[in-house]
Amino acid sequence: MAEVTMCQSCGLPFNEEHSHFIATDPDGSKSIYCTNCYKDGKFIVPNMTMKEMIDLIVPILGKAIGEEEARKEMTNLLPTLKRWK
Repeated sequence: MAEVTMCQSCGLPFNEEHSHFIATDPDGSKSIYCTNCYKDGKFIVPNMTMKEMIDLIVPILGKAIGEEEARKEMTNLLPTLKRWK
């Protein structure tokens, strides 16, 4: 399996700066999700909608790139991630 480069729920990049956010699956292997989204083999907020995830991320990412750009980026990215397919 190819290495996952970002959380497949929120899009957090799994680069060197954020590598400590990679969650682990119940078997101890690296997860495709981050610790903000996933714990003990389950989503922390299992019934979260994609819109709710976007609304959660936009203010945080918006500090770096502006909220309008953040919303556009997340609206395009999230549907491509495993959790939202």
